[in-house]
Amino acid sequence: MDLGKKNYEIITEELERIIATGKVKPGEKLETIENMAKRYRVGRSTVREAISHLKARGLLETRQGGGTYVRAQALESMAAQQIKNREDLQQLLEVRSILEVGSIELAALHRSEADVAELSEIVALMEEAIGNEEISQVHDVNFHLAIAKATQNPLLRQMMESISTMMMRTIRDSRSLWLFSEQESAHRLFQEHRQMLEAIRKQNPQAAADLMRTHLTKVGQALMGASEQPSPSEIN
Repeated sequence: MDLGKKNYEIITEELERIIATGKVKPGEKLETIENMAKRYRVGRSTVREAISHLKARGLLETRQGGGTYVRAQALESMAAQQIKNREDLQQLLEVRSILEVGSIELAALHRSEADVAELSEIVALMEEAIGNEEISQVHDVNFHLAIAKATQNPLLRQMMESISTMMMRTIRDSRSLWLFSEQESAHRLFQEHRQMLEAIRKQNPQAAADLMRTHLTKVGQALMGASEQPSPSEIN
């Protein structure tokens, strides 16, 4: 997976969230690139790339005198993009359900001790990262990719890796909707992954599949429900 691309997409989506939730309103100035790089623990070039992408989409603009601002039409542009992406989101959720429920069943049947050790390490890192969403999101994706690896099916692993960038979007957005920095919710989400690990460790494919199916159903409900909400400009 291209880690640089992944970081750039995380920052792009985080800036979109900040705009959509009104933390930075149309006409207001974003914090400096240097501050954002420190906040998100990425390079300044990654932040610049994310900003350039959002400028191209009509969400941000650079004004004379310096600084990056949220454009007045940003909310309308996001609402139009949301409608356009809803069908794509539904399709991605369907693909994830087909691939990941089957993957975890095979992983429970065919996993090696090395696979269990790798998954255990990722789950431990997820627990340590509770409260740090940027890092937690990366571990979350790595957990799902490690399950595909544990199937011992290289083709299935390649298929999962091919959608990993898009998968990061659903993981990032669903985690944000669930958590909102509430530690109790973060612990519940961690426990879901720990339970999937235990089902794989015990080689119980039915339990593993049921847990993954429930997990992905929650992801779908959170994301599709959010996509049906009116945009901030429609509420005001």
